[in-house]
Amino acid sequence: MSISRVSDAQSFSLLVERTGQLQVSLQTLEQEVASGKRLFTPDDDPLAAAAATRARSALAALGQYGGASGFGTEVLGAEDDALGQGEQILVRAEEIATQQASSLLSPAERAAAREEVHGLLEALTALGNTELGGRRIFAGLALDTAAAPFAAVPEDASTYDPSAAYTGSTQEFSVKVGGASTERVRITTRGDAVFTSSLRALKNLWTALDTNGDAGGTLAELAAGRDDLATERASVGARQAELVDRTSQVKGLTIDQQKALSDAEDADLVAVIARLTQTQTALQAALAAGAEIARTSLVDLLKL
Repeated sequence: MSISRVSDAQSFSLLVERTGQLQVSLQTLEQEVASGKRLFTPDDDPLAAAAATRARSALAALGQYGGASGFGTEVLGAEDDALGQGEQILVRAEEIATQQASSLLSPAERAAAREEVHGLLEALTALGNTELGGRRIFAGLALDTAAAPFAAVPEDASTYDPSAAYTGSTQEFSVKVGGASTERVRITTRGDAVFTSSLRALKNLWTALDTNGDAGGTLAELAAGRDDLATERASVGARQAELVDRTSQVKGLTIDQQKALSDAEDADLVAVIARLTQTQTALQAALAAGAEIARTSLVDLLKL
């Protein structure tokens, strides 16, 4: 066997090995172009894979915080609307109490006013039982219960006891909006803490009208009940503002973590395409060289 034929065999063996390497590289590069990713297994780049895992974990947590903030904002918005309507009910009740303080009104007018106050009692109770997506927003921690936290007002309001009307939770519901245990925002209001004074004032006004008592004597407690609603409404507004800030923070952190994830696992398509082209060229050259070696070896063999 000639030295030339041994050299050709060695060269061909090296070319076969090189061709296999290029084909594997080409397949990987084609995957990167198709997927836009450069990590397919942790072994591809352990450090980048660890960074991607951390970013995904952070994004999952941020998604939960963002969802909680969105839910909280929705609940607080519904509370704000209900409390605002409650204030208007108390304003109307104060107007009635002022009008009915006059001794010049007829029994029929007093009876009509009594019926209107009964309607105001029912309306305020309905606000205390406000639902949002099947949730009772003034039921405290019992947010998801289907049961109304406030008992209905009977037709004969003389048997109605505002102090015993609330059967919701005495605890309140908060949402987690950050990594620390203290990063929570209260989103529910205990209905008894906010509505009971107003319901009691309305009940006392109804009783005064029903018994020909001093309707004007209920003005102070009607005003106090309205103040309770206004105070809680201001608290709701402050918590809404906090959730807006939290939502903004979560959006900013989410952008940061998305960039970290992209940096860790996304392919640089411009660079990858350039390497793909180079690899294709190198593979074509290797195949051509292999074909030339095979042709030359065949010619040499025919000369024997």
